[in-house]
Amino acid sequence: MLNNCLFDENNPAGAVCLEGAVIPADHTGPLNDRCRPDRCRNSMIGVEHVPLHDSHRRTQLKLLEIRGLPAPRKALIQREIDRVDAVLAQVRTTEEKET
Repeated sequence: MLNNCLFDENNPAGAVCLEGAVIPADHTGPLNDRCRPDRCRNSMIGVEHVPLHDSHRRTQLKLLEIRGLPAPRKALIQREIDRVDAVLAQVRTTEEKET
């Protein structure tokens, strides 16, 4: 898992993972496969997650270097980089507040 979910079953409002989702009748809690740590206030990124997100960002940057990549694919990769940057910005903001 690339984050810690602080989902509160008593107050699920704002859980991005549940937005527009078809939730099985017997399911409770978050839908981890739909987690969006860049958008969901229930998602907490810890220092243990930073290397994983950083590695993913570097992989996406390498993909952008592929010659002949179609424009829609480049746009998709750039959106993914933007998402990862938003996640990493959460960590930087938290670190700045602590110092």
